[in-house]
Amino acid sequence: MLMSDTIVFDIETKKSFDEVGGRDNLHLLGVSVVAAYSYNQKKFFAFEESNLNQFERLIKDAGLLIGFNINGFDIPVLNPHISLDAFSLPALDLMDDIKKGVGFRVSLDNIAKNTLGISKSADGLQALRWYKEGKIDEIKKYCVQDVKVTKEIYEFGKKNGHILFLSREARGKVAVPVSWGLNAQKDIPQILREAFEKRKTAEIDYITGNASNDSSDHRNMRLVDIYRLNNDFLEGYCHLRQAKRIFKINRILRAKITDKVYQIREDVQNSLL
Repeated sequence: MLMSDTIVFDIETKKSFDEVGGRDNLHLLGVSVVAAYSYNQKKFFAFEESNLNQFERLIKDAGLLIGFNINGFDIPVLNPHISLDAFSLPALDLMDDIKKGVGFRVSLDNIAKNTLGISKSADGLQALRWYKEGKIDEIKKYCVQDVKVTKEIYEFGKKNGHILFLSREARGKVAVPVSWGLNAQKDIPQILREAFEKRKTAEIDYITGNASNDSSDHRNMRLVDIYRLNNDFLEGYCHLRQAKRIFKINRILRAKITDKVYQIREDVQNSLL
């Protein structure tokens, strides 16, 4: 029996925000093209407005819809044009993890260039111009390319536990932890607290934000003797670096307590008193 499908999708609109009176009127933007990828069928699709019913059949029993900013844009735009309630379908918006990780929105093109080394083929404004010129096939090609990029970013994050973007503030690439391929471990703070109280070394699966061209440098397992701990950070002795380090809790993908017992050094202990 075939498992429920996972669909990556993207839409292009007929109108701009200026033409419909702003971002509060997403439902008025219209749909020119919807592109999608079906993991079950291993195939890309492009649907025009006249055959959105075919896209609806594709997503009707899907186990998961994946996209970039779909909760804030694609789903609200699409919903008036299909008979399903798109808001009720299970969805993974890749932007949610990214925004949570860095505190602001990052463009798909920025992430694609710095995570995958590829660029988008055009942009939404060009797609609007193509629509007004009747160049629907150009919109289809562009929309399918966006789905390919989104799919590859999703697969990279699922495999590596992070994606990369170029930060002006950091003046280089920064890794953002994502949980697309993981069952999010909810009890990380509790595990760290227990390890600290029992003075047992914690093993953490950690994403560092330091810029690097090698994606494997960003994620590694570390053994840490915890010296200080709060809701946002832990400070401790990192066995990998053989030095004291500070770790952000929200960059820890996994944590477990080991059998290794440690003692807090006297100089550190005195600073805790």
